[in-house]
Amino acid sequence: MLIAALALAAAQAAAEPPVDNEITVIANKLRDWRGSWRLRKGAVTCKTKGSTGDKAIDAIGCDAMVACITPLVPRFAEIEASKASKEEMSRQANALMSEAGVYDCLFAKREAGIAALVAARRSKRT
Repeated sequence: MLIAALALAAAQAAAEPPVDNEITVIANKLRDWRGSWRLRKGAVTCKTKGSTGDKAIDAIGCDAMVACITPLVPRFAEIEASKASKEEMSRQANALMSEAGVYDCLFAKREAGIAALVAARRSKRT
């Protein structure tokens, strides 16, 4: 009887994937995610263009994008109001994103989002 209980406990522990593995799986899926953002009425909106097939993972991508770009809305509005050519506005927007460290922000927000999703999914299983 004790052996059966130990075997059952070991099987349950083995069935639970390690956190690092879950993080890697989600990060790999998120790598394939594609989205776009726009300014609409002074707010950043995000739309998934290439889904991972998991809405919660897709949300990490959009949440990161909105969080990292929102602080730059006034500066993007200035660029848009300048009435420069599309090419010049694109160049200025890319320079602003680079200067503001948007890509580092996206990476950090995605990492935090992945960790939160793994924790939430684990807590639902226990």
